[in-house]
Amino acid sequence: MTLNYKVHAVDSVKSTNTAVKALAKDGAPEGYVLVASSQTNGRGRLNRVFFSPKDSGLYVSILLRPSMPLPPYALTCMSAVALCETIESFRVTSNIKWVNDVYVQNKKAAGILVESALDPIGAFQYAVVGVGVNLYFPDGGFPKSIEQTATAVFDGTPDEEQRRQFLKRFLLRFKRYYEQLPEISYLESYRERLIGLGRRVLVSEPDGMHYGTALDIDSAFRLIVRLDDGSEKALDRGEVTLL
Repeated sequence: MTLNYKVHAVDSVKSTNTAVKALAKDGAPEGYVLVASSQTNGRGRLNRVFFSPKDSGLYVSILLRPSMPLPPYALTCMSAVALCETIESFRVTSNIKWVNDVYVQNKKAAGILVESALDPIGAFQYAVVGVGVNLYFPDGGFPKSIEQTATAVFDGTPDEEQRRQFLKRFLLRFKRYYEQLPEISYLESYRERLIGLGRRVLVSEPDGMHYGTALDIDSAFRLIVRLDDGSEKALDRGEVTLL
């Protein structure tokens, strides 16, 4: 399976994922990449707002049309590993908080949102992988709602050449892992970077909230949690808060 990119850059867009999903429904080919300098309505997982100010971040969505079934979080976790490797290529340490957040110095520096459409038999019609990275600290700082939990990859002022190099390195790593599918060659890399294993967690799901201890991830990237009642649960949805 070969992934050939066609990169289109814009100054601003409401949401790169929303724009690429519309193109996917119109038949755009796999490998279309939309890159924006800012988003006016950036979205994260669980319909949260993703702060996307001009020039301080990198906001990218990639259109895929996988030819085989994949575990629900395979593309999310693949993107997280490719993103961590990219950050580390600039000699910056990174980690992953299950399932889709990339951390630098114990704060969130990037998030991933994968949205897909399946046909009646469960095969992919398309998948859109959205990645938002805080490359630089924004003018005026982060909003008060996230200033204690958000950070940036780089300390310096915005550098367009560095931004281009970051995108290039990420797309190359993403392509390498994608072309190896259905082999999940990045499982151990994901596990090694995962923060929170062995720690107390609060699990928030549609059916309620539960306390427990994060133990591991399985081959489908589900987080295995031992709940306080002694039972074990493999999470394939919901939100985990580290305690």
